[in-house]
Amino acid sequence: MGALYIVPTPIGNLEDITLRSIRILSSVDAILCEDTRRTLRLMNHLKIKNKLISFNEHNEGKKIQQILESIDESTFAIVSDAGTPTISDPGSKLVRALLASKKKVIPLPGASSLITAYSASGMKNSDFIFCGFPPKKEKDIKLLLNELKTLNKDIIFFESPLRTTKFLKFLRKDFTNSNIVISREISKIHEEIILWEPSSEFPKFKKVKGEMVIIVERDLNTKSKKDIFNETEALGKLEEFVNLGLSGRDSVKKVSSYLGVSQKKIYNIYLQKFVNKI
Repeated sequence: MGALYIVPTPIGNLEDITLRSIRILSSVDAILCEDTRRTLRLMNHLKIKNKLISFNEHNEGKKIQQILESIDESTFAIVSDAGTPTISDPGSKLVRALLASKKKVIPLPGASSLITAYSASGMKNSDFIFCGFPPKKEKDIKLLLNELKTLNKDIIFFESPLRTTKFLKFLRKDFTNSNIVISREISKIHEEIILWEPSSEFPKFKKVKGEMVIIVERDLNTKSKKDIFNETEALGKLEEFVNLGLSGRDSVKKVSSYLGVSQKKIYNIYLQKFVNKI
């Protein structure tokens, strides 16, 4: 009986691959790759010769049925360009299809920028929420951060170096009292971990290529919003959501959730300032 092996690959340093991963990549019938050229470089380094099959977000739908039809007689490994597959990379749809069809899926432990960065963040909490890459549009970023602000968890993002500065500015506006840790070039020559404290200046970055891991620490020292309700803050958030194009009703709901107070209290502020637009 065949199987799909989920095989993590190095996120930078080529030594960060397990003996088991090397054995699996050498023995399966074929390797599903996000980018065959990048995987070939790793295979050459490991002195492994095997069949590579392109498997990415553009052709994933077409390839799933082919794999389902051959999985009983064949073994496959799936790899991403770097790190653990299916985490913000193609592969989750294939895994779901195989599990639904009662086929064997075998995950291997290994390199992950998510866990590696969190282990070196100095966060003393053990629970977090992973959000992957944030939206690109300003409106969607603000709406997402508004939802996340109400959670009592550390929050982890991936982000492109080209968008990191802009995204960090949005983060600091909502998470004014939180420590933020930025990890870049993990396991590479220019590896750097930056602690951005609320009282510190905006961090400066050198030119980087790879993705960033950004970790926002929950604010453990802030009292409940219910205990420190601020009408000025409520009005500011209402104006922010109205300017984003949300209806008055939706704006009231989101501010109510954000501040942890009743919709009626926010609604009254809305009526005073925006006059019957809800």
